[in-house]
Amino acid sequence: MGTRVSRIMLLENISERASSYGMPGITVNGMDVIAVYKAANQAVERARKGEGPTLIECKTYRWRGHSRADPALYRPKEEVEEWRKRDPIKIFREGKYLPEGELNKIDADVEAEIEAAVKFAADSPYPDVEEALQDVFA
Repeated sequence: MGTRVSRIMLLENISERASSYGMPGITVNGMDVIAVYKAANQAVERARKGEGPTLIECKTYRWRGHSRADPALYRPKEEVEEWRKRDPIKIFREGKYLPEGELNKIDADVEAEIEAAVKFAADSPYPDVEEALQDVFA
């Protein structure tokens, strides 16, 4: 189980830590596809200009536990259901930002990419035993 940020640091936003590293930090609503897109675009633009990195903190809600073994019983079902109503993908689709046909094409492209990656992994030979710990420990 995780620990709420408020229990481990005095800052409300992790993005405030960015200034310690000489970079800007921004906090966005991670449940808002457009807000995340805009923040990422700004960060990419800064980086391409040679102005360095940007720390983007996307505040989101995790509907499930941390792993398959975590049933997330520490949160009320009503809370989770309330957040599920704010599903960013569903809201984006309902916002009519893109035509339905284009959204369906994106879905199909993503599905095809996942299938290709799974096929590549399944068809690939197992690595040599000597590679098992390569790049794991410094």
